[in-house]
Amino acid sequence: MTTTIGHETNELQPIKLGWLPLVNRAILIRAMIVAVVIGSILTIINQSGWVFGSDPLQLLQLILVFGLPFGVVTLSQVAGLRRAYIDSVGQRAPAIPESIIATAVSHGIPARAVAIGMAFGSLNAITVLADAYLRSVDLATVSFVSLGQAYALPLVFAVLSQAISYRRYRYKVVKA
Repeated sequence: MTTTIGHETNELQPIKLGWLPLVNRAILIRAMIVAVVIGSILTIINQSGWVFGSDPLQLLQLILVFGLPFGVVTLSQVAGLRRAYIDSVGQRAPAIPESIIATAVSHGIPARAVAIGMAFGSLNAITVLADAYLRSVDLATVSFVSLGQAYALPLVFAVLSQAISYRRYRYKVVKA
C-alpha cells in the first residue's frame, strides 16, 4: 500500500483522482500572490492612463488582469499536482531529478498548458472584444498586442505553474 495526499491505493489498481480535492490553501495563496503581482504589472502597462490619472478606468479589463492569472495558476498547479500524484503511484524508487526545462516539456505539461492557455486566452479575448463593442469602439482599434497577450501569458503561466507544482510534489514524495 502507498499512502499519499490522504488517499490509499493498491499499486495494481488504477487511480481515479478528481481535480477539486487537490485544491488547497497553499495553491490558492500562491495563485493569489501571482495574480496580484501580474495583475498589478499588467494594469500599469495596459491602463497607464488610468493609473496616472488621465483616462477612465476600464473595469472589466481590470478584473480580467487579476482574475485570469489567478484562474490559470490555480488550475495549472492542480493539473501539475494531479499528474505528479498519478506518476508517483506505484513507484517505490525515488524520482530521478530533472531540470525544470525537462519537467516543463514532459509529463503531458505542454498539452495541458496549451488547453489551459487557449481556454483562458479565448475567454480574455472574447471579453475584451465584447467590451470594446459594447463601448462602441471600433474593433479594428483593439490592440493586437493585448490579444496576443491574452493567449501568450496564460500559456506561459500554465507551463511554469504545472512544472513547479509537479516538481514540488515529486520531490516532497521522494524526501518522505
